[in-house]
Amino acid sequence: MIKSHLMALFATLLLAGSLAPAATTLDVGSRRQLFFDDRFVEQAQGVTWRLNPPVKHGPVLLGTDPWDNGIVTGAGTVIEDGGRFRMWYTACPASGHPLAPFRLCYAESTDGITWVKPNLGLYDWQGSRANNIIMDSNIENGGGIFLDPKAPPAQRYKLLARLSAKTVVAAGSDPQVGNAPNGSGMYLYTSPDGLHWTLQPTRVFPFDPDTVNMALYDDRTGKYLAYLRTWARMQRRVGVVETDDLLRPWPYDQSQPGRTIAEMTVYSSKTVVPTTEIPDAYGVDADDPPDTDHYTSAVVKYPWAEDAYFMFPSPYRHFPEPPASKYRNDGLLDIQLAVSRDGRKFRAASRFPYIELGLPDARDRGSLYMYIGMLRRGNEIFQYYGGNDWSHGEYAGVPEMRHRGGVMLVRQRVDGFVALEGSEQGGSFVTPPLTFAGSGLYLNYNASALGTLLVELRDASGRPLEGFTFADCDTLGGNHTDRRVTWRRGEGDVGAHAGRPVRIAVRLRTAKLFAFQFRP
Repeated sequence: MIKSHLMALFATLLLAGSLAPAATTLDVGSRRQLFFDDRFVEQAQGVTWRLNPPVKHGPVLLGTDPWDNGIVTGAGTVIEDGGRFRMWYTACPASGHPLAPFRLCYAESTDGITWVKPNLGLYDWQGSRANNIIMDSNIENGGGIFLDPKAPPAQRYKLLARLSAKTVVAAGSDPQVGNAPNGSGMYLYTSPDGLHWTLQPTRVFPFDPDTVNMALYDDRTGKYLAYLRTWARMQRRVGVVETDDLLRPWPYDQSQPGRTIAEMTVYSSKTVVPTTEIPDAYGVDADDPPDTDHYTSAVVKYPWAEDAYFMFPSPYRHFPEPPASKYRNDGLLDIQLAVSRDGRKFRAASRFPYIELGLPDARDRGSLYMYIGMLRRGNEIFQYYGGNDWSHGEYAGVPEMRHRGGVMLVRQRVDGFVALEGSEQGGSFVTPPLTFAGSGLYLNYNASALGTLLVELRDASGRPLEGFTFADCDTLGGNHTDRRVTWRRGEGDVGAHAGRPVRIAVRLRTAKLFAFQFRP
């Protein structure tokens, strides 16, 4: 855990005295760097890591048409492409069983707040093609879309989908579309525009991982990463597959026997799911309460900084099964934050929610699921989630789901997911040696009205650099996402030290520090 790891670090390291040269010098170049783990903290005192939840904006898309007026689900994707904001979501009509067949739908926006459902002319709904439906879908397949920068134009959009060899719409089960050409499992759709999709015939993974699986292209390594539901250790977890080609069968440990959900849980499903065939990316640990799973993943490789991967899982603590509770497979879910430097292993940033459940009269009071993707508008990151007013299993007691669920917006400051926070009494930290490019040092921080920050540059052994000491530093205050640090009343040129190992030392009081960057 980040918190326990860093608390131990902070308890054993002090700022007094000089530092021996570190064995490794980090090259940060002119790339933006985030504070969410101890990569840039070698010594610290009086500071702590603080989860920085976003601000709820409220619903931005609800089921207003006959084909989506039942449930707008928590499975979806948002992408910016060519200055256009795009959203894919799954929904069902208010008719039939509560888990009626779902459809993949589409919406667009110019500002990320007002979303329009265009008439696509692609799908025949009760004799008309004047709708925003793309195709029949499982409940969660709207969350598997991503833009592939390596693909040819005809395949630049990809949709990761779990398909069944036969259509399944049984009471109490997750409906599945029965169009799998080569057996149940994971397949890819490809598209030139995100609207017209072609199912690729290769089954890339011979298991049914269940809810909201996704993939992305990792430009750090030139690989693709697929994040899938696994059932290792009798719990819902997130596994990861790394591959050079998403369209060909994925690697997995074939020595592990496939198992059904019924073999591992009290549930009767005979679906064969992955367990330990692929590596763990994230799951419950000793700090989680008993009877807890982690649903979904919603991983984003943060595009505006280096080596920052964020996962937004929905923790699911189970209510007791009937007759102790009213419904089976039931419980509440909010959204948490897990962080990683490589996208392969994630750690929880906090046990407090990143997006908390709404109050008892709110539309999002029961179960929340993050949509995949982020949109940026100026100094804010827009994120979206599916908010429901029922707990996980509660739909079973509702004969008709009408106008339930919806897409909600939250606003996060750019880089602002986790902060290194100085206490009211003040705190300080020192980085390991860094080499940089550029002539200015810029910070993303919030000191508001009463807080302050001071910055000092030191050589690799910890000696302050002349002219760049705490005494020389112009006090930083207020709330800024990209403030240049200056010394000696406005002098901010640090270019003479570019390419040489330096340490950054920071004193901060009643302030949060999110990111730093050297650049011209």
